[in-house]
Amino acid sequence: MKRVYVGMSGGVDSSAAAYLLKEAGYDVCGITFVAAVETGTKKCCSLEEIEAARRVCRFLGIPHEVIDLKDVFEARVIQYFVASYEAGLVPNPCVMCNRYIKFGALLEEALARGADKVATGHYARVEAVEDGWGLFRGKDKLKDQSYFLSYVEREMLPYVILPLGGMEKSEVRELVRRAGLPLSADKGESQDVCFVPGDYREYLRKRGVREREGEFVLDGRVIGHHRGVAFYSLGQRRGLGVAAGKRLYVREVDARNNRLVLGDAPQSRELWVGKVNVLVDDLKNGHYDVLLRYQSFLTGCEVSWEGERLHVVLDEPREIVTPGQFAVLYAGERVVASGMIEETRLLDAV
Repeated sequence: MKRVYVGMSGGVDSSAAAYLLKEAGYDVCGITFVAAVETGTKKCCSLEEIEAARRVCRFLGIPHEVIDLKDVFEARVIQYFVASYEAGLVPNPCVMCNRYIKFGALLEEALARGADKVATGHYARVEAVEDGWGLFRGKDKLKDQSYFLSYVEREMLPYVILPLGGMEKSEVRELVRRAGLPLSADKGESQDVCFVPGDYREYLRKRGVREREGEFVLDGRVIGHHRGVAFYSLGQRRGLGVAAGKRLYVREVDARNNRLVLGDAPQSRELWVGKVNVLVDDLKNGHYDVLLRYQSFLTGCEVSWEGERLHVVLDEPREIVTPGQFAVLYAGERVVASGMIEETRLLDAV
C-alpha cells in the first residue's frame, strides 16, 4: 500500500483530496506546514486553519502532522516578495511557494518520513507521458491552477498526485457534503497572498521598506512626486494623486532612477522571459499558447530561445504585461515551460 502525505490547508479542496485518496485505498497522512501565521484570520497556515485540518484528519481516521517551515518560507517567499517590489517588479508569491515550499521543502520532508507520494487539492493534472511525467490543465477551466504549479521542478512530478484535477469545483463541494466532512462545503478560499493581512504597501513598510520620493513623468515632464517605486505597480491607475485632464496609468517603472512614467495603459506584444523552468525534454522554438497572469486568458504566441531567455511575441497586443509575473507556455493542455517576465517592449501610446 502506497503511503501518501496530503498537504492539508484546512480548506475544502485539500480535505476532499485526502478523502478521495483514503477511499482509493492509499495509506494517507495529513501534513500541514507552519509558515507566516496571522492569528485570528482565516488564512492558509493560520492556527485556525491548522485546527480545521486536524479536525478533518480525525474524522477520516488518519494521522495529522505539523511541520515548521517558517525559516525557509521567510527566505524563499517573503524575502523574494519584498525584494521584488523594491526592484519595481510585481511578484507572484504563490508560484514561489509551490516550487520551494509545497513541492520543495514539504515534499522533501514527506519523503524523508517514508511517503511514496505527496498530494494536494490543486486543480491541475499530473500524468505519465512518453517523455516521463507532464503537468496539464485541470478539467475546471475556471479553477485551473496549472499556472501556479508551472514553476515546480520537473523532477518532482513523479512524486505528485492531484486528485481534483479531473473534477469541477461544484463536484468537489458536493463530495464534501455527501461525505459529511466536518467543514462547510461552501467555505471560502484562502487569499492569494496568505501572509499579507491587509494592504501590501503597509506590509512592505513593516518589513522595513522606506518611502523614497521620486518623480512622476508624463510626456517627458515632471508632473508630481510619488512615495517610491515599491509602492506602485505597472498599470496602476488609482491612488496616483496626480491629475492631467485624462486617465493616467503607470506605464513604466524605472526602479534604478526611482521614477514612474505615466501615460496610456501600457500595451505589449513582445516580452522576454528568464529563469525558465522547462517541463518537457526539448522546448523547441515555435507557436504556443501563453498565460500571463492567473485567471487571465490564453494568448497565442511565437517563442524562440535567445541565450537562456525566451523571446515571446504575442499574436495580439495585451495590456499590462507585468515584469515580475510569470509567463506560462502551453502546448494544448500541457504546460511546457514557465518563467519570470523580465522585460517587455511597450507599444507606442495612442
